[in-house]
Amino acid sequence: MKKFLAIIVAATLLHAQEPPQEPPPLTLEARCSHAFSDHAVFQQNLAVPVWGWSLPQAKVKVTFHQQTKTTTAGEDGSWRIALDPMPADKLTSVNAAPSGRALTINTQLNGKQATKTFTDILIGEVWLCSGQSNMAGPFRRAPYPPGSDKEANYPALRNLQKEWSVCTPQSVGNYSRVAVSFARELQRELMVPIGLIQAAVGGTQIESWIAKTPGPDVTKLKYECFLEHIQPIVGYAIRGSIWYQGEGNVKDKRDYLPKMKQLIEGWRTIWKQGDFPFYYVQIAPIGESPTDNPAGGEGRAEIRNAQLEALSIKNTGMVVTMDIGDQKEHPLNKHDIGLRLSRLALHHDYDRKDLIPSGPIYQSHKIEGSTIRVKFQYTQKGLMLAKKDGYNPPVPTPDATIPWLSIQSKNGTWHWADGKIDGSDLLVSHKDVKEPIAVRFAYTDQPTGFNLYNTDALPASPFTTCGY
Repeated sequence: MKKFLAIIVAATLLHAQEPPQEPPPLTLEARCSHAFSDHAVFQQNLAVPVWGWSLPQAKVKVTFHQQTKTTTAGEDGSWRIALDPMPADKLTSVNAAPSGRALTINTQLNGKQATKTFTDILIGEVWLCSGQSNMAGPFRRAPYPPGSDKEANYPALRNLQKEWSVCTPQSVGNYSRVAVSFARELQRELMVPIGLIQAAVGGTQIESWIAKTPGPDVTKLKYECFLEHIQPIVGYAIRGSIWYQGEGNVKDKRDYLPKMKQLIEGWRTIWKQGDFPFYYVQIAPIGESPTDNPAGGEGRAEIRNAQLEALSIKNTGMVVTMDIGDQKEHPLNKHDIGLRLSRLALHHDYDRKDLIPSGPIYQSHKIEGSTIRVKFQYTQKGLMLAKKDGYNPPVPTPDATIPWLSIQSKNGTWHWADGKIDGSDLLVSHKDVKEPIAVRFAYTDQPTGFNLYNTDALPASPFTTCGY
């Protein structure tokens, strides 16, 4: 496994620039964020901040896994320490139940003392899972596909909502479908505990999740989800974040990009854990697109392009969903989305360089006479045409044509185009276009019959080689 970045910075202890958290009523016994409870998972190989409140000037002693840290509560009762980095607990199987450890917080003041203890804590990999309804959608509404493991008896897979819980057949129904598939694949590969911090709310816009920073207070509504779901866990040691949102911002079109930058950079700034991985889902097709507009641009085309352009943000990755859309807002198949997110993490963060992390991503194009040659990332083994049916892997259809491919002539008109795979490249042309200038692919709301993949069976992202 890859050597993890051990980001142990003194600033981790202070978080001086964070918006202050509302303290609970102060008592001598420690009060903590809901991120600290029985069954928690702590992030391996990183400093692990632990924080809370007691009475002002109380002496605080935190003990965990042969470590003892001490500090003194401030005038507002707040205190904070950081545990030294620790290796993960190793699993013998995904159904193994490792022995957890206790986190003990002893507080003393004026000859009195109190003790708070959280039990069954594991050390492994922790991921923040956020967004709107397609991330929040519970497992019970669409469990694993036929033939897969349905029992969900995974003692070392934990989920944080109001408190940490252990993944069992009874509890898993409330977990995010996307996050469970993501976590299960990571756990099979890594054989360590996995902790999921579930912070997703249906129908929300990205503005509600952007970090509230010090300064003039605009309306609380703008930061509502951040204040309620993110701020209480800011600084909890994580490996990274997965994000599935955008449906609530479709009307933003390409203006969604600066908002994504603000979200990602804001979270990274307040977490003070460097440019942690941020992997997100490009929103799925919906409805049915007209076939008489080769220029495209309808519906979700431009917000998907903004999501594609967000790959320019450091340490990000994008899952394409063009082959699993539906007539309605919520694709039933969240299983493949979780698996595709896990490929990004396994490749970039867990040293699985043999695993291609993504489907074809537009890289560049070159005009060759009356043909445009398009080059992609992640097509080292070539492109292919295939058809995906439900949960099944795409089946190659080499004799098929490529739908939703269009070419623009020098006079500005668009035409449905012919596409030919040339190894890792795509050649695009039209018999009546002698001087082409641009190409678009699947640049519409619901490109039914989508069939362009790399040979690792991952779908290509829609793209345009020109502006609006």
